[in-house]
Amino acid sequence: MKKFAVALLALVMLFSVMACGGSKNTTPLADEGHAAWVAHGQYLLADGTQNGWGGKDTAVYEASALKAIAVEDVKAIDNDLYKALSGKDVKYLYTIDLLFGTNDAKWNAKFLKDGKMYNANGSYAFKVAQCTVDVDGDNKVYAEDQWISDPKTAHVEVLTPATLFMPAWQEAADENGFTWADNPVVIGGAGLYTLVVAQYTNASSAEQAGYGMGLVLKEAKEGIAYEEILDFVPADHTYGIVGSFEGSNWGEGADIAMAAAGDNAWSGEVELKAGDEFKVRADGAWDNSWGAADGANLKCEADGTYVVTITFDGATATVEAAAK
Repeated sequence: MKKFAVALLALVMLFSVMACGGSKNTTPLADEGHAAWVAHGQYLLADGTQNGWGGKDTAVYEASALKAIAVEDVKAIDNDLYKALSGKDVKYLYTIDLLFGTNDAKWNAKFLKDGKMYNANGSYAFKVAQCTVDVDGDNKVYAEDQWISDPKTAHVEVLTPATLFMPAWQEAADENGFTWADNPVVIGGAGLYTLVVAQYTNASSAEQAGYGMGLVLKEAKEGIAYEEILDFVPADHTYGIVGSFEGSNWGEGADIAMAAAGDNAWSGEVELKAGDEFKVRADGAWDNSWGAADGANLKCEADGTYVVTITFDGATATVEAAAK
């Protein structure tokens, strides 16, 4: 009788453990510390609504908010992605359907695939943000609290490498010029995708990702083709200064033209005020642009006239600004 009782107790404990595991896998893993996880970028939402970056209308914020799901729900999205996430200790899990590559964002993002560099229209680039919300009567004000991916705090691993490019999670540019300041890019072609984003229980570090991200193609669409980037020859291009300063507004106005200033060097003068940010770009487009060594914008510290010079060593550029 005693042996039977022990065996019965063991069975009860086994079923309890199985039930707890099943409950965990079937319970939506919602982030109680944030009001919403929101998708950002100049692509379209599944219903055709034009999306945008931070600061968009409240209605678009709410339409681009991700939905919390359970690990078990990923089975219906993609079995391989489900298997990948089942091996992780997932803390939060979210999803949304998004339409990439069918509208012109009028700028480009770079990605690497099979050893080749490509330009993708900006409508293929995106990020996710964990948001807080302040409510004042009927008004809601969304604020981005944590970007995914994010410089220094949100190291994201790619769970679907055939459809998603993730830039290097490091401050210094890698051998291809990518840093954590670049955006994730959809590389599976134009179409309607299901985006799945997970936050793990471990914190992000250089050695270990704190987040996982996957994209599953639901329906291919006619869209903007990727363009392979050929070797950059500095002498084949023109250069201009673009930024937040008056008259430019990041390309809404004309770039300030730069003239040849020696072998593989070009320079130009620009009036800047303290706090103005700027870069140099080629051919009046965002296919090729340069700023600080880490890819960030250069920033003016004091009002004045500045001589901005870009110098190439092969295809590697250095931008310097000196007060006149």
